[in-house]
Amino acid sequence: MSEQMASAPKTLRFATFNVAMSADKSGEIFSQLEEGTHRRFANIAAVIQHSQPDVLLLCEFDHPGNGGDDGMLAFFQNEYLEKSQFGQLAIHFPYSYLPATNTGLSVVEGEEISVSPERAHGFGRHHGQYGFAILSKYPLDIENCRHWQKTTWQDYPGSQMPESYFLNKGLESIRLSSKNHIALPVIVGDKRIHLVACHPTPPVFDGPEKRNLRRNADELRLLHDIVTNAPFLVDDSGKRGGLDSSEAFVIMGDLNADPVNGDGDKAMIRTLLSDLILHDVQPQSEGATRSVSDSRMRGKGRATHNRGLRLDYVLPSHHLKPINSGVFWPKVDDALAPFIYNESGKPVPGRSSDHRLVFVDVIL
Repeated sequence: MSEQMASAPKTLRFATFNVAMSADKSGEIFSQLEEGTHRRFANIAAVIQHSQPDVLLLCEFDHPGNGGDDGMLAFFQNEYLEKSQFGQLAIHFPYSYLPATNTGLSVVEGEEISVSPERAHGFGRHHGQYGFAILSKYPLDIENCRHWQKTTWQDYPGSQMPESYFLNKGLESIRLSSKNHIALPVIVGDKRIHLVACHPTPPVFDGPEKRNLRRNADELRLLHDIVTNAPFLVDDSGKRGGLDSSEAFVIMGDLNADPVNGDGDKAMIRTLLSDLILHDVQPQSEGATRSVSDSRMRGKGRATHNRGLRLDYVLPSHHLKPINSGVFWPKVDDALAPFIYNESGKPVPGRSSDHRLVFVDVIL
């Protein structure tokens, strides 16, 4: 190998994919995976195999609420990802992490929330529903992963929390992060890149108090505060601040916020995307442009959701150089179309997910 080749920059592919592998009953998705008769999961694996990411965030992947794998992630890897699906190249991730989540964790200790998931720290009918998981081809420094899972909403500086709404329900101690906010170092040679991951609540399904819209906005602000090293932050281990300005990062997640369309706080997501600390790469696909029929949707090519919204993100910091990006949304006449569309040519959740996989390639 020549000296020039040996010193060439390493290209890494980071991807976010909301796979919608969650169910109201704990263990239900795992049972369906083991049955092996649900093509949707094979399609999800095929999309991942086709995209071949180096680091992958899976949103809405059920697991034990306190973190760790109950066997479902290992089974999905062994029986789906590591076996070719529909001619795609199998993929192996030797490293994984499933952080604890607030979804399905009762605010009032001991309260049964299966029939009242809105009384959990994060909406869920069992602890671990809608959690997220990380898969990586490179080592994960789990011991030095930072979490902001336990930050309470009412104590967050400048909180938009409608306190009277939660006080009346005895839920005033509810946490801000609906799942978790983490900063996990990925080790690539002698480099460390922090995977900053979260999955804010959708800014809908609320009442006149707009609790979900407000929470989504504050979760986005927490995310922004982490990567800009806000001095008032305190993580779950008691360490102050966020990431130092010298630390490279990649924001990944279903942020449930579109800067131009939808119902969220557009100013908040725009503030994040416009910060010079990161690259807003804006991956696009021709499939989205052709599939989204709503003429009111601006920038349809950037959509990552069936409704034509840009919700899913991979945002590298300014320390990294993005060289390529994309959204897995093939055109309806593409050979890969069955992973997205039904027989009528309509994108439907039952084929894989209502979200699309988003990726960005970077050079260290």
